Amino acid sequence: MTIKKLPQSELKIMKFIWKSDSKVTSRDIVLGMEQKYQWKQTTTLTLLSRLVVKRFLNSQKIDKYTHYEVLIKEKEYIGVETRDFFRNIHDSSIKSLLLSLHENINLSKDDILLIEEWIKNLKEEEKDV
Repeated sequence: MTIKKLPQSELKIMKFIWKSDSKVTSRDIVLGMEQKYQWKQTTTLTLLSRLVVKRFLNSQKIDKYTHYEVLIKEKEYIGVETRDFFRNIHDSSIKSLLLSLHENINLSKDDILLIEEWIKNLKEEEKDV
């Protein structure tokens, strides 16, 4: 199955559901979106139905609420977005990505250490191959 890029509004709902880490009811989602973004119930329910059609969520009506279950995990979606960003924005160039990070993001010492550790691990993996 091909995972498609989500509009920001649908992504906000998915992030809310991913954070809940379990089945979540329409009521919980409507309240969460109302509190965080001042969305109306109809807006949230419309977006939820789109996410079901796109196969990001499965829905099941239990009593008076619809329960939603995640079909596309957050890690899977982040992978799709990351590959798309890397390919389309940076033309699959690590150099472009790293220069952009350096020029546009204030990397902390911890961030730099994390990058160094990542590079070290890549080098070690290369030796093992």
